Amino acid sequence: MKEKKNSYRKALKISKDEFTEMGRAGAMFFEQGNLHKARTIFEGLVEMEPESAEAHSALGAILALNQQDQEAIDHLEKAINIDSAQIAPYVNLAEVFVRGQRLEEAVQLLKNAIELDPDESDAGAHRARMMVIGIYRVMKMEDKKFTTNH
Repeated sequence: MKEKKNSYRKALKISKDEFTEMGRAGAMFFEQGNLHKARTIFEGLVEMEPESAEAHSALGAILALNQQDQEAIDHLEKAINIDSAQIAPYVNLAEVFVRGQRLEEAVQLLKNAIELDPDESDAGAHRARMMVIGIYRVMKMEDKKFTTNH
């Protein structure tokens, strides 16, 4: 499917600015809680520009919220593969992995997100820090339960 790699955005003569504005509209719907409209927009953006890390990341986040975990994983991993410097897909993918009890993988993803924010200014990385603390607390409680019960 080599043709999928080509940008339909260019074929449709949609400028980068117009593409970005569409993404802003999707983000606005997301922030308003209208996940259906946001999903529709980001699905279209992924179709138009298959190599857009931002579009895959946003679509993955929406799918994760809808607990469509495998689809979310696919888009979030694609976002990371396209642009490994984004923080959000690491954190959102980690959340999916926590839900699936894949804690070691989740912690590694969260560490990746934290490393991308050395000046501690990104809200997503802050969320990652809090999630790591929460995961370690839960693991510590589980260890205590195991040692006191056996």
